[in-house]
Amino acid sequence: MDLRQLRTFVHVAELKSFTKAASLLNISQPALSRQMRLLEEELGTKLLHRTGRGIWVTNDGLALLERCTALLNEFESIRVDFSSSAKMAMVSGTVGVGIPVPASRILTDLVANDRASRMPGVSLRVVEGFSALIHEWLISGSIDLAILYGPKVHRVLDREVVLVEKLFAIMQATDENRARKAISLAELSSRPLIVPHEPHVIRDLLDMRAGRTPQLMQVDSITLMVGLARAGRGSALLPRGGVAEAIDAGYVVAVPIEEDLSWDVSICYSNLRPLTEAAQLTMRIIREEMVRLVKHGHWPDAVLR
Repeated sequence: MDLRQLRTFVHVAELKSFTKAASLLNISQPALSRQMRLLEEELGTKLLHRTGRGIWVTNDGLALLERCTALLNEFESIRVDFSSSAKMAMVSGTVGVGIPVPASRILTDLVANDRASRMPGVSLRVVEGFSALIHEWLISGSIDLAILYGPKVHRVLDREVVLVEKLFAIMQATDENRARKAISLAELSSRPLIVPHEPHVIRDLLDMRAGRTPQLMQVDSITLMVGLARAGRGSALLPRGGVAEAIDAGYVVAVPIEEDLSWDVSICYSNLRPLTEAAQLTMRIIREEMVRLVKHGHWPDAVLR
C-alpha cells in the first residue's frame, strides 16, 4: 500500500467510475483496476463493487475514504509548507517597516525572533513613530510597509485591515479611577485630554464622537502621555496593550469607554511602487503574526476582521 494507491482509490470512490478516474489520472483502466485489486487484497476486505450503474463503495470503503482524504490533505499540506519554506529561504533583500508606538511592544517578538527564523535572507529596517509620521515615510518611499490605525488612507496607499482594537481612557491610578467600571466620552471631554498632534486618528475619532470640544494637551510621545496621565494632568486615549507595563506597574489605570471607541489596524503599502518579493514575504509574515497574537490572546482587546 502506498500513496499512489490511496490517491487512486480516493478518485475512484469519489467519481464512482473506473473510467473517469483512469482518465483523470492519465493511466489505463486495467492498471487502475489492478491497483484497486491489490489494495483490497492487502487490506483483506472489499472496498468497491462494480454495478451496471457504476461503482458502489462498501462500508469499509467509506471508512477508508475518510481516512485517506485526511491523510492526503495532510501530505499535501506538508509538501506545500516545506516547498514554501524553501522558497522563503531564497528570498533576499531589505524591507523598511513602520510600526506605530502603541504596537511596537506587541510586535517585538516578530522583529527579534520570528523574522530571523522564517526570513533568513531578508534584512528588516524597522522604524517606530506616530501614525502621521509613518504615513509620510510610506508615501515618500522611505519605508515599504507600515502598520497604521484608522480608516483614513491616502489615495496612493493600499491597506489590508487585519484587526480592530479597542481604546481605553488611560488615567491617573487614584482609588476613584481604579473603582470605575467605565467612563463616557462626554465626561472625558469635560476634562483635559492628552492626544497626539493633528493629523491623527484619535483626533478624528474625537471630532466624530465627542459631544463637545475638549481641552487638549497635544503630545507626540507615548512615554510623555503616560507620564502626564500618571501625574493627573489629563487622560490619554490609547490601546491597553500599548501601555501594559505602566498599567502593570500601577502607574496608570485603563478605564473602558462607554461608547466603545476603537480603531482599525491595517498593513499598508504604496500602490505606486510594486512590492518586492522580500516585501511581499514580510507582509505575509506580519499578517500571520498579528493573527496569531490575537488568536492566542497576546494582543489584548483586539478582534480579527
